[in-house]
Parts: sequence; C-alpha cells; structure tokens
Amino acid sequence: MEQRSSQPYKHYFWKRFFLFFIPLMVVGIRFEPMIIQNPFEELEDYGAFVLFLGIYILVLGAWSAFLTSMMWRIRQFKLKQ
Repeated sequence: MEQRSSQPYKHYFWKRFFLFFIPLMVVGIRFEPMIIQNPFEELEDYGAFVLFLGIYILVLGAWSAFLTSMMWRIRQFKLKQ
C-alpha cells in the first residue's frame, strides 16, 4: 500500500514543485540588493553573491517543498471525504 501511494506523491511533488520555486526565486532575487547591486570588484563580492544565492535557493526550495506537500495533504484530505 505504501508503494502505491508514494509514487503518485513523487509525481505530484516534482510536477508542482517548480511551479512554486521559480516564481518565488524570481521575486526573491529581484528585491535582494546583495545579489542585484553587487559591484563584483573583488573576490569577496563573488563569494557574497554565491553565498546569498545558495541561501536563497535553499530557503526558497524549502518553502516550495512545504507548500507543495501541504497542497498534497489538502488534496488527500478532500479525496477521503
């Protein structure tokens, strides 16, 4: 039973994950001055850019995964009723 229910979840998750992740990433980066207004004059500027970009990818990926999982749970709850 577990194997049958996990396959649709994986399909649902990866199909909808990027629908949340890409818009969140675009909006998040657009308003972050450390990423947009970085002068790239020294090596530390490149490091700061990579650090902030990595943090944004990690945090926004977690938010996207959370939203996708909550949508799955709501969908399963509605199907059981």
